[in-house]
Amino acid sequence: METTTTPTKSFAALNLSAETLSSLDTMGYKAPTDVQFETVPRALNGKDLVVQSRTGTGKTAAFGIPMVERIDPSIEGVQAVVLAPTRELAIQVAEEITQLGRAKGVKVVSIYGGDSMDRQLDELRGGASVVAGTPGRVLDHLRRRTMKFDNVKMLVLDEADRMLDMGFAVEMGQIMEYMPPEGRQTLLFSATIPLGIRGIIYHYLTEPEWVLLSEDQIYVKEVQHLYCLTPRLHKEATLYKLIEYENPASSMIFCNTKEETRLVYTFLAGKGLPSGMLSSDLPQKKREKVMARFKAGELRHMVTTDVASRGIDIEDLSHVFIFSTPDSPEQYIHRAGRTGRVGKSGRAISLVSAHDLMNFNRLVKRYHVDVGELSVPSDDEVNARKVERIVTKLAAEGQTMPLEDFAEFSPVARRIAEHEHRDRITTLLLRKFFEAPPPEELEVDAESMAPPPRPRDGGGGGRSGFGGGESRRPRRGPRGPRR
Repeated sequence: METTTTPTKSFAALNLSAETLSSLDTMGYKAPTDVQFETVPRALNGKDLVVQSRTGTGKTAAFGIPMVERIDPSIEGVQAVVLAPTRELAIQVAEEITQLGRAKGVKVVSIYGGDSMDRQLDELRGGASVVAGTPGRVLDHLRRRTMKFDNVKMLVLDEADRMLDMGFAVEMGQIMEYMPPEGRQTLLFSATIPLGIRGIIYHYLTEPEWVLLSEDQIYVKEVQHLYCLTPRLHKEATLYKLIEYENPASSMIFCNTKEETRLVYTFLAGKGLPSGMLSSDLPQKKREKVMARFKAGELRHMVTTDVASRGIDIEDLSHVFIFSTPDSPEQYIHRAGRTGRVGKSGRAISLVSAHDLMNFNRLVKRYHVDVGELSVPSDDEVNARKVERIVTKLAAEGQTMPLEDFAEFSPVARRIAEHEHRDRITTLLLRKFFEAPPPEELEVDAESMAPPPRPRDGGGGGRSGFGGGESRRPRRGPRGPRR
C-alpha cells in the first residue's frame, strides 16, 4: 500500500534564498503559517493568485516573501507594488517587506496621502524597488510622472474587499493603465470574496489559481464571539462596565461613524480610562501619535471607525468591542479579526440593542459564527473585580517594599488599623495613591487622546484598573442568535 507524506512546514522547504531565510530568522519567524506555506511556492512559480485567508494569518509575509525573492536590487525603478486601502496598512506592509528584504538590500517606500511628498520623492529617487501605498496617492505620483511602473513585475491587491467598500475601484482601474500589459504577476488577497471582487479578478488577473483557506470558516477560530443585549441609551455605560469587568490588556472599540467615535471616546476618557480615538478626518500626524501611544501600551483602549482602523495590527490585542452593529457580515469579520492574531486567543464582544438584534442575527448567520450571549455585569460585580485588582496590586507592591520603609511605616499602619476612623483614613490614603495628576500638568491632545496613566498604576481601567482580570463566562439564553 502506497503511503503519502505531508511536506514539512518550514521556510527551508520553500527553497528560499539564504538572504531571505536569514531575514526570516532575524524577524523570529520559525515556521510558515498555512497561507504562507500554500501561497509562496505558487507565487514563486509566477502564477496569478486569488488568496482568501482569515485576518491575522500572516498574509503580508505570504506575498512579501516571494516579492523580495523576485526583486533584483541592481535594476533601477519600481519592480513591485502593493495597493492597500489605508495609510496604516501601507505603512505596516512597507515595514514588514523592508525587514524581509533587508539582507538582499531591497528598498521599500510607503506612499500615502497626508504624508510629506518630499519624503516620498526622496525615497523614490533613492532607488526604491517596492512601493506600498494607497490608491489615491499612488495615482497622484503616476500622474505627476514622479514615479513610473514600466518595470513592475508584481502587483499585490491587499485587503481587496475593503478597497471596494471604500470606493477605490475607479482609482485601481486608472492605476492599471500605468502597468506593463504583459509580464506582470498579480496577487489578490482578501479575507472575504464578495461578488464585487469577482469583477476585479477576471479583469486584472490572468488564469489565476485560487488558494481558499477559509471558505468554510472565514472568521478567526481562536476568537470567542459574544454579544451583550443592552438598551441603546445605555450602551456607553454598558461598555464601561464590560471594560472594567473584563479588564483587557488592550482593546479596540468599533463605531459606525466618526461622531459616534468621538462620543464614546469622550465618555471613556471622562471615566479615567487611558483611551485614544481614530477617525478618518484626524490629521496624519495626530493619527501616528495616537497609534504610537497605543502600540506602546500608554493607551489601552482605541475607539475607531472601520476606515480608520484598517492596517492596525496589534499582535497582543485581547479584546474587540463592537459598539455599533456593522452594515455587512464582512465588516463584522474584519472587526472581530483585529484580535486573535496569528493563533492567539481573543474576545469579540458586540453591544446589541433590541432594535439591532435581527440585523446582528443576519450578520453572524452569513458565515456561521458561533456566538454566545454575555450578561451585563452588575455594579456589585464590577466593583468586586476592581477591589480585587487593587488589593492584588497593593499586595504585590508591598512585597517589594524596602525593609527601611517597612520599619518606618508599619507602626503607622498598625495604629491606623486600631483607629476608630480607620475606614476613612484608609480611603483617603488610597485616593491619594491613585490620584491622577491635575489636568493642567498634562500635555493632552483633546481631539485624539486621554491623559496617559501614571506609571505606578498597574495598567488597568480607571483609577483602580489593574492587569490580570479574569474573563467573564458566557451564558447562552433563548434570545441568542438562531443559526
